Amino acid sequence: MKSASVLRAELRSEIHSVRFRVLATLLVFMAVGLMVSGAVTYAAQLRSLDDRVNEELQQPRKNLNTLVQPAPGNPGFSSLDELFTLFLRSETPGGHESLMTMIRDGNTILPGGDQATNLRTLAVRDEIWAWSRPDRTVVQDTVIDGREVRLSITPVKLQGKPGEGLLVVANEIGRQRDQIVSSMWTYALAALATLAVAGFMGYVFTGRLLSPIRRLREATQNTTFEDLTKRVEVTGSTDDVAQLATNFNHMLERLESGFENQRRFVHDAGHELRTPMTVIRGYLELLRAGDPEDVDQTRILLLDELDRMQVLVEDLLILARSGRPDFVSPEWIEADIFLENILNRIKVFGPRRWELDAKPGGLVRADRHRLMQALEQLAVNAVRHTSETDRISVGAAWAKNDDGGAPLGARPHPSTDLEIWVSDTGTGIPPEDHERIFERFAKGRNAAGSSEGSGLGLSIVKAIAEAHGGSVRLESAVGQGSRFVLTIPSGGADSAEAESPGAAKRAAAPHAKSRLSRPSSGTAVLSNHGGNP
Repeated sequence: MKSASVLRAELRSEIHSVRFRVLATLLVFMAVGLMVSGAVTYAAQLRSLDDRVNEELQQPRKNLNTLVQPAPGNPGFSSLDELFTLFLRSETPGGHESLMTMIRDGNTILPGGDQATNLRTLAVRDEIWAWSRPDRTVVQDTVIDGREVRLSITPVKLQGKPGEGLLVVANEIGRQRDQIVSSMWTYALAALATLAVAGFMGYVFTGRLLSPIRRLREATQNTTFEDLTKRVEVTGSTDDVAQLATNFNHMLERLESGFENQRRFVHDAGHELRTPMTVIRGYLELLRAGDPEDVDQTRILLLDELDRMQVLVEDLLILARSGRPDFVSPEWIEADIFLENILNRIKVFGPRRWELDAKPGGLVRADRHRLMQALEQLAVNAVRHTSETDRISVGAAWAKNDDGGAPLGARPHPSTDLEIWVSDTGTGIPPEDHERIFERFAKGRNAAGSSEGSGLGLSIVKAIAEAHGGSVRLESAVGQGSRFVLTIPSGGADSAEAESPGAAKRAAAPHAKSRLSRPSSGTAVLSNHGGNP
């Protein structure tokens, strides 16, 4: 059972929660709205009651005036007694009305049956005579037998006849006001019940609506530098609160990726830099300062190790930055010109039979520098595993990306991906190494005898391809060579159809012929050549 202090802490936390504040604010506005609505309704009903009662008080007087009006063949009334008697016989009071006629120093005449208000008492009649005016109708509120009554007192005279009379109409307005007050109490109880139901339902639904915020709070409490795996559970809702939780999860994913890259960089740097630093320390410890020849040899060895360390650090920095949004800066690149430029750059890596397999034509949206960096890594890798008599070729073609296995071809339609390959006729790679060689510091088994390279080149190629939203794959067999294919999204549906200087140049060359060229491995590709690359 929870202690009192724990319950107080939970209550205090609930009161200060967004859920409670939102619900309390809504209920306050709702209560104010109900109060204002009730007050306006109450005032409107009282005003309507006053207008209706005044109109009902005037109706008997109008009927009496109509009865007094002379008509053809009607000699008129001889006395007020005759007029009032006939009038009261034809007049029927309403549910809250009472009627009475009086003649000064004469009779007081009332209709037959019981009336709502007792007007027969002497005190009432004396007050009515005191309130009356000979020239106008008087409306007077008074209390009779403890009930609030509104009286209409109208003087009545017959032309040419002696005597002065009064028409008295009474309406129990107090009882009708009590009915309005009673209805307002009913309204108040209904409003309180509405607030209670709204509060309960609002508490339930706001709890469901704001549950992502609660889970977000719990996730932030449990998220530490050591553990960034916590995520906020998001339902299928698309409201702002759910979107906030989704954005928070995306932020955690980016942070986790950034921290993972940082950890990997620190681990890789500490692991890989330890060996050259140990070598440098060993050289320095064995250095004979008095021997110029030993100093020169040690200097050369140290510079070589420093160069290797510099290359390693640069490769590690590239991999560390690969997860950043600004790792690539895409621009529209003319594919044919790009391939020609990359071929001219990689020819200097070694004496091989360098060839250009295919030109795709069109434009692709990519980072020119990073893409060239990836292809240079592939070319360096090909040079390490080939001899001078082997062939290394580069090429590209547009490929469909909707069937996952469309054959390469010359500018298919619609074309959305550009496949760029570097193939060679070297030693090839065993099937069991096809996936492993893309891992950091991993080398193929047939490269065990080679000390060149840090094992980061293919990891960099993979990182560059994925940064473009693409991928890299390997087609290779031992003794038949290797073919690395970069798949890069074009960045536009019509990029393969875009006109370019290279396309215009080929269109202007009437001797350009299509020929089928076979790379060292993989499928054949259709290429256009307007001369030797």
